[in-house]
Amino acid sequence: MQFKANLFLTLLAILVLGLLVNLGYWQLDRAQQKQDLLDLQDKRLTLKPVDLMNIDLSDTTLRYLPVNVTGQLDALHQVLIDNQVRNGRAGYSVLTPLRLNDKQAILLNRGWVPLGNDRKVLPDVKISSLDVLVTGKLDHFPSVGLKLEYADQLSEGWPAVTQVIDINKVANRLGYKILPYQVLLDENEPDGYDRQWVVMKMGPEKHHGYAFQWFALAIAWVVIYFVLTVKKRREEE
Repeated sequence: MQFKANLFLTLLAILVLGLLVNLGYWQLDRAQQKQDLLDLQDKRLTLKPVDLMNIDLSDTTLRYLPVNVTGQLDALHQVLIDNQVRNGRAGYSVLTPLRLNDKQAILLNRGWVPLGNDRKVLPDVKISSLDVLVTGKLDHFPSVGLKLEYADQLSEGWPAVTQVIDINKVANRLGYKILPYQVLLDENEPDGYDRQWVVMKMGPEKHHGYAFQWFALAIAWVVIYFVLTVKKRREEE
């Protein structure tokens, strides 16, 4: 039997096939990005901490770099990042401004604390010492997939609660500059909470699995195309 394809069906098949294949390659690209991130962290974990004041923080490639930071903690003006989930339980990340001088500070992430029974009652995040020399690693602030309007607004009073960190809004509230990285407090340092720092919620293996699914769908779509085309041809005969 001679194979004869329908023009509309063929164009539709090509468009859908292209979409499925591109989605597969997109997932492979995401997997490689995640693997590069894991490799970067492993590499930088072997480095000795460097003094924060000797680093150009305008450099966007400093993630996971170990640092030593000397300054004074602003215990009266702390920030809680809401909706941070740990082991299936909601809570907050506790960010304390660590003032490097009179003009600027970096936010020190002291870890995760669980949400209490009453959302109106914020956790007690007091600090035992203010003048500190701490060790940690640089990281970006937590991001969200879909940022809702006002998600970066700070609640009234202190500690202030927010969904997303906007360093400009935090700086305006505090009255001094906030640097564009957070410092994840080392687990051996005092005055911290749960510090099981998670590099990513989804590892590269998940993306490989999704890529396989998209490519499998692409193959299935080709099979469906040929089956429908042959069936239509038989009906015409």
